[in-house]
Amino acid sequence: MQKSILTATEAERLVTKVGPSLGCDFTYGAVFPEGRSDVCAVRRLAEDGSDYGFDTLYLVWKDKEDKVHYREIANSRGSKDYVNIDAVTAEGDSITIEYGSGGSFSGKAWKDRKVLRLE
Repeated sequence: MQKSILTATEAERLVTKVGPSLGCDFTYGAVFPEGRSDVCAVRRLAEDGSDYGFDTLYLVWKDKEDKVHYREIANSRGSKDYVNIDAVTAEGDSITIEYGSGGSFSGKAWKDRKVLRLE
């Protein structure tokens, strides 16, 4: 059976709906792994417009029954740093998300990665 197609618009709308909101928010474009159209990572920025904000990263995927799922990957509530998605790669049902920050608020640059299996 062929994998379902997840559009960037579907993923971004879902993250906008389920992600945090502080009033001055923005959902960034979906990042798909090369050769895949059923899974992506999406970054959600939540800001209050004056002095507090943070990013949340999500993995979004569509299963064979066309149901869309999501999982929070990471957030910067504690550090308030902007978080960038550096790479999304896929090997079968194993998805690797590499992400990090230049230390925009904390002053300490960092990188991390998570490997997740699609359910």
